[in-house]
Amino acid sequence: MKRRARRGFSLLEVIAAVIILAVVAAATVATVAPMKEKSEANLDKQQVASLSAMAQTFQLEHSRFPYNARELGTRGYLPYNTPEERQRVNQMVRKYNYTRNTGTFTVKN
Repeated sequence: MKRRARRGFSLLEVIAAVIILAVVAAATVATVAPMKEKSEANLDKQQVASLSAMAQTFQLEHSRFPYNARELGTRGYLPYNTPEERQRVNQMVRKYNYTRNTGTFTVKN
């Protein structure tokens, strides 16, 4: 009696491949998640530094600090023409604290 040539994969082989892929995916997610948080923290630091520098520039030109980040936008220190740009500035107002007497921005906790 001749045996026919085997075609395809057995159920056990398919299950093993799926398990291996799941382990690799879980390891990748566990590695990437902390990197995202760190990059967001670095972005916050950069935005705070930029906003504070713009407030200082505003103070030099107008002899007073701006009332908030929106005023930086309306006076041309930040992009504030399109609805998306206005939304971005409004998100900054909600995300960062602003001390008007010193012109400094900080990240809200």
